[in-house]
Amino acid sequence: MKKRILAVFGAGGLARELLELARIINNKENRWDDFLFVDKQSSDISENDTKIVTFEYIQDRKDILIEAIVAIGQPLIRKRIYKELEEKNINIVSLIHPDIVIPKSTKIGNGVVIQSGCFISCNVIIEDYVYIQPNCNIGHDVVLKKGCMISGLGNLAGAVVIGAFSFIGLSCAIKEGVSIGDNSIVGMGSIVFKDIPDEVIALGNPARGIAKNNDGIVR
Repeated sequence: MKKRILAVFGAGGLARELLELARIINNKENRWDDFLFVDKQSSDISENDTKIVTFEYIQDRKDILIEAIVAIGQPLIRKRIYKELEEKNINIVSLIHPDIVIPKSTKIGNGVVIQSGCFISCNVIIEDYVYIQPNCNIGHDVVLKKGCMISGLGNLAGAVVIGAFSFIGLSCAIKEGVSIGDNSIVGMGSIVFKDIPDEVIALGNPARGIAKNNDGIVR
């Protein structure tokens, strides 16, 4: 029987955090035999007792069954990697902390990460590849579109919509009914009272657009 391996794309702090979540899940469910970090270059030095390999390495291995998840904060990089994984038909899995309660009325896609301490309300839609960091509040009827990232301590009131591959910074609060466009960035600590268009960088209290998100890089 082939060994089942979870490949965590990335080898930085976010990847190490995600590895700890995977280990918590594995202690309860025994889903994987081992873990790997996948980065641009392999390394003889492991991170948290986990080997760092390249994407080519896992593609060439015929003796293992690979499942994958992306632990990189930059939205454009996440988008590119997930597209490549889809093209290579690599199985992408969700990692949801065992203590998280998901109401039956809430729908969750594939490749979703929900870290510890999060509250997920009713009638929420969480699309593929969404990443929710610890201690976030996701209110009723919220829609989290494909690939968006909600940083720790985020507070999303009811019926908020977060656009595809947008990035919500640490400790942001978003008023009920507000929409954030696709590929936008909301800077840490921002309080959002009004809609933010597509491809905008917004910051402040109240949050205002300060620039176009031309390169998609979170700074």
